[in-house]
Amino acid sequence: MKYLTIVRHAEAEAFGRNCSDFERSLTKKGINDAESAAQKAAHSILTPQRLISSPARRALQTARIFASAFRLSPDSVLTDMLIYTGSASDLIRMTAGWDNALESVVLVGHNPAVAELVMRLYPQFAGMFPTCAVCSLAFRAAYWEKLIETPPVLRFQNP
Repeated sequence: MKYLTIVRHAEAEAFGRNCSDFERSLTKKGINDAESAAQKAAHSILTPQRLISSPARRALQTARIFASAFRLSPDSVLTDMLIYTGSASDLIRMTAGWDNALESVVLVGHNPAVAELVMRLYPQFAGMFPTCAVCSLAFRAAYWEKLIETPPVLRFQNP
């Protein structure tokens, strides 16, 4: 089995002249929402063997909050620029290259790519993926490269 949890970063400060899109931080509401979503996820899904995030500040902050909820070191979060710049197709190719010894991964990223990723992997998905949304899918697959071919089972969704 392979377990993939997809998280959209929590609410971030508005894009403006104070910082670049990449440097936007979570708002206070975003931090609270991420803490709540992370706690719900930690009580509902397997502890991830890998937490991987976009390196953009708001996504990395969200990922570190999730790491803490799973009692993992915030420094254990890996980053990949492709999660910031890539499309859903890029993310699918990225997952296909993951180490097959890993069973459970949490990926933290941005719309529209993460919403499209959920739609591609789980066609029953309704299409709304607001900030700090979480979708955890289980696949009867031995290899990450087989996810796209394997019908998943929804394990957890918030909201």
